[in-house]
Amino acid sequence: MKTTVNKKVGIVLTTFVLLTQPVFGQTVFGMPDCGEWINQANNPKKGWLLGYMSGLNTLHDIEDLKPESPLKNINSANQVFLWMDNYCKTNPLKTVGDGGWVLFKELRKK
Repeated sequence: MKTTVNKKVGIVLTTFVLLTQPVFGQTVFGMPDCGEWINQANNPKKGWLLGYMSGLNTLHDIEDLKPESPLKNINSANQVFLWMDNYCKTNPLKTVGDGGWVLFKELRKK
């Protein structure tokens, strides 16, 4: 009897601990638009943008379009986020993907 109670208490406590742990990651599907970016530029949207830029860079490398990576001109993710803030303020009806492509093309010219 005592063992059964201990198991039940253990299960309840384990469940409580597991349910109260913070969530460290989220998955965002679909391209956010500039309205979403400006109104709530949160980590999932920022993560989406960095993944998109990384994907463009990988395609660039696979296609061997230029010896150097266009992203070599970026020193931090915050530079990309600030650029996107400005792009979306100027182009509120566009998407974050549109802005990422414009930024990537600019970086390829350098």
